[in-house]
Amino acid sequence: MKTLLNPWFIAGCIIWIVVITTRKLGHPLPYVNGYINDAFAVPVIANLGLWFQRVVIIKSNYYVLAPRHVIFIVLYLAIFFEGLLPWLSKNYTADWIDVLLYVIGGLFFYRVMNVVRD
Repeated sequence: MKTLLNPWFIAGCIIWIVVITTRKLGHPLPYVNGYINDAFAVPVIANLGLWFQRVVIIKSNYYVLAPRHVIFIVLYLAIFFEGLLPWLSKNYTADWIDVLLYVIGGLFFYRVMNVVRD
């Protein structure tokens, strides 16, 4: 359960809530609105996957995600949100900066968050 108490995971969730709330209130934050969620997307999603593996599948607090798992998450987000959705709908736009932020988020998760915590 400590996986969900990772301070970076909590910070990412709080930032998502703030960004979504400011959007709904009609006052999106410049730059923060467009890019910070993309930077935290992989760490938050991968951390949830890590928690699920530790609690439900592997049942060990010593399990960490393999590099291929993090790469899969990065590729999935990049292809789906920056390739497929913009191709299917004009409501979405492809932004290669987002892809770069997914990669940076993946590296951050793998090196900083994907560790064994006692």
